[in-house]
Amino acid sequence: MKDLYLKLPHVKLISALQLLLISLVFSGLATFLKPHAHFAKNESNFEENIPRVINDWMEIQQSAPQVSMVSDEKSLINQLYDDTLMRTYVNKDGQQVMVALAYAKEQRQDVKIHQPDICYPAQGYQMLKSKEKVFSNLSKSTQVIGKQQLYYGQNHLEAVSYWIRVGDRTMTSGLQMRSKIIEDGLLKGRLDDGILVRVSSAISDEAKASEAYALQERFIKEFVLAVEQKSPGLLVP
Repeated sequence: MKDLYLKLPHVKLISALQLLLISLVFSGLATFLKPHAHFAKNESNFEENIPRVINDWMEIQQSAPQVSMVSDEKSLINQLYDDTLMRTYVNKDGQQVMVALAYAKEQRQDVKIHQPDICYPAQGYQMLKSKEKVFSNLSKSTQVIGKQQLYYGQNHLEAVSYWIRVGDRTMTSGLQMRSKIIEDGLLKGRLDDGILVRVSSAISDEAKASEAYALQERFIKEFVLAVEQKSPGLLVP
């Protein structure tokens, strides 16, 4: 009988209302919370702190615009994020990767990082594949968990690797971000900072996806190591 009761629709509704109430309470408290020191040790200044040359990788002029880091035209980038960056890097073999960073000093219920899962489809891309990915050897303190995805749009395929750091953890869903924001706000009295780290490659064939992800992983390790030397805690926990 208890199991049957738990499956009833009104019970799910109550749970949803409870979550909404907590979110609203936290949103009201957010104004009065004093943020702790951001997990990123230095204030972000991507143009100065993100190297343009990393080992045998060098920034080049982008040949095509990248997918935006917001999900709709009403969500202005400068209203959501305190710093953003989009670059393309090429190595000595002519292989290219695109990098997109979006940093926000305060993650709140009404202002939080937009996931590629939403931004790509909102801009006309179709998600073909998506899986969780542990990016190894990036952080000494915890796992960096994100996603590898494949999209089709604008007459090309795009392989995407990304993670989102909120405070001292990486997130793979909007629910996880919301729970983390509520947890740290109510229990610790702080507003976390957060960042989206996205690396992508245009590919000609779906069979090239594995090769693209392997290239991205090699680039990511070098990129994170170089950035974290100047800005510890910015990209990874």
